[in-house]
Amino acid sequence: MMTGATQTLWAELIASTLADAGVRVCVVSPGSRSTPLVAALATDGRLALPTIIDERAAAFYALGAARATGEPVALVCTSGTAAAHYLPALVEASHANVPLVAITADRPPELQHCGASQTIDQVGMYGAFVRGAVDLGAPEGSPLALRAVRRKMIQAIALAKGPLAGPVHINVPLRKPLEPSAPTTDADRALAKLVAELRKEPVVARAPHLAADDASLRDLAAAIAAEPRGIVVAGALPATFAARDRVLALCRRAGYPLVAEAGSQLRFGARAGVTCVDHADVLLGSPLVPMPKLIIQLGAEPVAASWPSLAGVPRWVLAESWQDPESQARVVLGDVADSLARVTVDERANADWLAGWASAEQRARGAIDRALASHPRSEGAVVRAVVQAAGAASLQLGNSLPIRVVDLVAASAEARPVLTQRGAAGIDGLIASAAGATRAGKPVVLVLGDVSFAHDLGGLLAAREATAPLAIVVVDNGGGRIFAGLPVSRALATPTYDRHWTTAPGVDPAAVAASLGARAVTAASPAAVAAALTDALATKGTTVIHAPVTPSGAQDVRRTALELLR
Repeated sequence: MMTGATQTLWAELIASTLADAGVRVCVVSPGSRSTPLVAALATDGRLALPTIIDERAAAFYALGAARATGEPVALVCTSGTAAAHYLPALVEASHANVPLVAITADRPPELQHCGASQTIDQVGMYGAFVRGAVDLGAPEGSPLALRAVRRKMIQAIALAKGPLAGPVHINVPLRKPLEPSAPTTDADRALAKLVAELRKEPVVARAPHLAADDASLRDLAAAIAAEPRGIVVAGALPATFAARDRVLALCRRAGYPLVAEAGSQLRFGARAGVTCVDHADVLLGSPLVPMPKLIIQLGAEPVAASWPSLAGVPRWVLAESWQDPESQARVVLGDVADSLARVTVDERANADWLAGWASAEQRARGAIDRALASHPRSEGAVVRAVVQAAGAASLQLGNSLPIRVVDLVAASAEARPVLTQRGAAGIDGLIASAAGATRAGKPVVLVLGDVSFAHDLGGLLAAREATAPLAIVVVDNGGGRIFAGLPVSRALATPTYDRHWTTAPGVDPAAVAASLGARAVTAASPAAVAAALTDALATKGTTVIHAPVTPSGAQDVRRTALELLR
């Protein structure tokens, strides 16, 4: 028979196993059914417990923390629709290989499918978006059940870590009374002694290593050796990517230029001895650069608008999960850093090939500089000012225009982690996830558009849990201007297009931020944005910098640069 003490011991074992397995942060959202879990976590005291009311924001906060640190972060919520709000962040974590442990309190079996309040079917509710799901069952007072709780928790945490990192779901049915209860019977005291012994046992929650097969890596090395007219293209890679030197060494030895987008962790910082093409978006597919005959792609597919111009070029992809939307590449699955360490490439002089790319890059850089001078209040001018003023702070890039504009205009000799939400590439949860990223111990600069800002206003409340300075730069071009580059902008009448695609939020970001307790400033020029950002990074808490820009600035800069290159 279950007693209140049995359930308390059950919850304490869950909490202690999280801590013993190395989880350091558990994001809590308030509720009644999760009372035993939250009380046990608070009593254990080893995990940081940021509390965020909105489960959707809480999940994105956890996502940001796990993405920035590379370590699993846990979530705890009550039953019912609370758990459903985790789904968007779990989808992103699944596609981006970010380790999360979602723990959902639930009603016990006898309250299922009978109209009981705040009760839904939570078993398997996240479907294929989690690496695994386990229902612990209602607490019971047997030694085997308690040992199984410890074992199932360890299994879930290990699965979140790999071999392909991602989210896991642990469902925990709980009965009333929900408040902590001390053992009062001999049976309860015996179970308490067993739990104490279980907690002394060491926990190993290591994940198997995802390694590429030797034959594929030998074939890749042979392909590089046979083709001097190749390039290395780096798409989004984890912020914790630790093989930067190996990528640069591959480029030097193969004699290949490096085309690296900001989210690759290879765009910013010193890259001695490597021909870097940082303005590839205006070069690929143009007569200024010769068509490569081999592409080595690292990580995700780039977002550059000109990337499709290379369709049909033989391509190898090194990634942890399948990255080949065109179904044309040879994909080598495995840890990218490990794969790079095992590819043996002989050094080759390739001066003529590299010189052509270097000359084109110089011309493109000049064209971008002149285009920015022609459009001083564009997104590009603001984004370049942000990158230059951000120093070594982590840089998080919003989807839609910001991530594309950074790749068009920005480079820097100062290395810094770059965080992107490119798994499912949504605009949701950006503020909350940037707040979570401060858990890595560095200031964070988030650059996002006005629509993305309006989409995550609840994230400003989550930002109160930021543990380092958080600067949010809202590049306000009056709506979703990325659609201006799509056929829909020319196919529909302006009122219809503006209402359903541009969707200008019509809010003052600085006023909204101030009303929710954040510091806020409006900066009307790139220089003012840079000054405000410098102040924000020297100040505790969250600062929102509202940066109004011209509506068509992003398209104007790119169009002008392309005209200058003709």
